[in-house]
Amino acid sequence: MLLVALVALGVLGVLGALAGVAAAVPDTDDIRDARDRREAAKDQAASVAEQLELVKAEDVEVADALRALDEYVALQQAKIAAARQAIEAAEAEATLRWVEAGHVGEEITGLRAQLERLAVDAYVGAIRPGTLLEAEDLSTGLRMSAILDVVTGDRGDLLERLRALESDSEDVARMADKAIADAELQEQELESSVLLLARRIAAQEAAQEELSKRIAAHEQEIRDFEREQYRMAVLIENLVAEELRKAAPKLTEQSASGFIFPIAGRIGSGFGPRKHPIFGTVRQHNGVDVGCVTGQPVWAAKAGEVIFAGWRDGYGNVVLIEHEGYVVTLYAHLSKISVRKGHDLAAGDPLGECGSTGWSTGPHLHFEVRVGGEAKDPLLVLPA
Repeated sequence: MLLVALVALGVLGVLGALAGVAAAVPDTDDIRDARDRREAAKDQAASVAEQLELVKAEDVEVADALRALDEYVALQQAKIAAARQAIEAAEAEATLRWVEAGHVGEEITGLRAQLERLAVDAYVGAIRPGTLLEAEDLSTGLRMSAILDVVTGDRGDLLERLRALESDSEDVARMADKAIADAELQEQELESSVLLLARRIAAQEAAQEELSKRIAAHEQEIRDFEREQYRMAVLIENLVAEELRKAAPKLTEQSASGFIFPIAGRIGSGFGPRKHPIFGTVRQHNGVDVGCVTGQPVWAAKAGEVIFAGWRDGYGNVVLIEHEGYVVTLYAHLSKISVRKGHDLAAGDPLGECGSTGWSTGPHLHFEVRVGGEAKDPLLVLPA
């Protein structure tokens, strides 16, 4: 009913309280421009959302890489611990070897002293070859000769022992030097591992920081575009409400035939012959075109029954209402149909939303009035 339309106007009028929000966007009195801006913000938000998904997917890949890096870090730390143990073992081994070398050196010093004494004894014995003959008796001479042989034999043993100890001392020194060299090599490897580990950790932190910045930037962009959509939506509602408020007196006014205007807007193409905007040929225009914005409500121009609601060729989405006296009204190019065949409507009841379906160059309502199947100029029955 017409009361429904007036209530809708009242609800839209409440949106005027949100004018402060709409004032934050660029001023415009063009509803179509505001809708274009809203759609552009919506598209941009969707585009950034796609980019955000890609970044999040990349974040998952980086997270996997970072987990692998953590495993590598753990491996490097294990190697570092092993290297430190090797260094400690090498240092302990070197210390032990040097202690052993010290003991061998002491033994060598003692043996050299013994050899020196034996060498003196042997030398003395060598310059007294007649020891056996000079003995008081044979048994004494034999004993002295045996003692000299023993001393001479001990000297040979001691010389061999000395050579062996000197060789051992050289081996001990070489082993100690090798142990120290191994420890130094382990230490170098440890330092390289620590350096590599520090670089990997720095790379990990840099990757995390970069991803966090990119995700935060995309999320902020999405919030900005969503805020822009909201502002444009509020502005559109305000502009539509203003248009409907201006048109309210006409919407409530009935003609002598009981018709009201089916939509608030300016009449463009009128009834009669005209050049078709799409095909370029001159043909009869059987109705009037009323400018509108997509989504703007369309009402029944007079009480009647819906006899068709659906798609029909160049009309696009169309509704036909039969009224008393074999009168039919037609509402074409709708973006949305909200009634079905058989519905009874009163004047002012909503039947759909304005659009640009079918053969249309832009949003508008094509409105026809037919009497006995013959098209009549709608301005003859609509309010002046």
